[in-house]
Amino acid sequence: MDFREAVLQSLNSAHKQFSPYKLLYEQLTHLPLNRPIYVFALGKAAYQMAEAVLYHADQEGFIRIVGGLVIVPYGHAKKPLKNLTILEAAHPIPDEKSLEAGTAALHFLQNLKETDILLVLLSGGGSSLMEKPMPGVSMEELIRINKELLSSGVDIEVVNTERKKISALKGGKLLKHVRSKVLFIYAMSDVPGDKPKYISSNPFLPDAEFADDKMSQDSFHRFDALTSHRHMPQDKAIVYKIIANNRSFCEVFKNCALEFFQNLNSDRIHVISTELKGESVKAGREIADLARLIDRERTKGFSSFKTPCMLVFGGETFVNVRGSGVGGRCTELALAAAEGLAELSYCSLMAYATDGKDGFCDAAGAIVNNFTKQALQDKGIEIAACLENNDSYTALHAIDATIPSEFTGINVNDMVVLYIQ
Repeated sequence: MDFREAVLQSLNSAHKQFSPYKLLYEQLTHLPLNRPIYVFALGKAAYQMAEAVLYHADQEGFIRIVGGLVIVPYGHAKKPLKNLTILEAAHPIPDEKSLEAGTAALHFLQNLKETDILLVLLSGGGSSLMEKPMPGVSMEELIRINKELLSSGVDIEVVNTERKKISALKGGKLLKHVRSKVLFIYAMSDVPGDKPKYISSNPFLPDAEFADDKMSQDSFHRFDALTSHRHMPQDKAIVYKIIANNRSFCEVFKNCALEFFQNLNSDRIHVISTELKGESVKAGREIADLARLIDRERTKGFSSFKTPCMLVFGGETFVNVRGSGVGGRCTELALAAAEGLAELSYCSLMAYATDGKDGFCDAAGAIVNNFTKQALQDKGIEIAACLENNDSYTALHAIDATIPSEFTGINVNDMVVLYIQ
């Protein structure tokens, strides 16, 4: 089994173990029995999270879902969901449907009764899907600011902080419109450090009361030991729990890879970091540099990592937009790494967006190896020129190195896998 087949099978297995059906099951048992529960789901994983809640409600019967609103990106809704209204809007730049979703959210939340239980299912991407500009901010200005932020190369914390300033819903502002006195918020984190004030620009928790990030102090190194926190703002009881993050996905992937990479044991697969960030090209080159270092060390009889080995990195980089090509964070990182990997005997790398959509291109990521550079040159494609034009997807797609886009049902940043044989 070659690297591409083995790593994709490992991913498929990881997604099955990491599905919202499994992530939410235990959490739902903590909801009040025999009380009407309303669902509000927002983000890239909103549809699958809401679908999982309905499934468990029907199968187990321990909760009663009586209505709700689900806001997702275009194309994410597979079919109607019982008792739930589904709205689609744009991502990552808001559009008129985002405004309609914002209006619908306000109407839905304001019409709940104080005795109703509100179950919020939150995931990344909600910042653009639901919007209402602050007074004096036009839709045109809001779109312009979002485009400038996303192309500026700043990290997601800065982007979402600036988004809150021009939004009447973000930064906890939506909470004042919620009539329910009891809220359960289950969030899938797509931000570094899992800070609630940045996930979907935090519509439900007052930023000022969480300025010290006291909810994100726990360690997230174990899949079954994620944090929960109780808070009482404005006479409301709120339970906020991170049910999934990048670290937990990387650990699940590591365990799944043991089945398909039979030449590796648990001591040969290392989750190096889940803080991968910075410019995609720089990150790709640095990971390739690490691969070359390991290769040089082993030729001298010693190595930081015994080979064969697999190194796993999680996080989220950014694309510094200079050209007019087609690509995303993962394809650009992979293409940049391919240059350095060309010098090695056998080494492969996968860069993968866990939500199944790498930026604006039709891919979930890409897989490259030490033969990629030559394969591109055989087609007259130069890596440096493609990176300068931000055309990584076009280059890698030409040699069948991209991973097809798909809706995975999760959104916990990106993962990079380096395999040295």
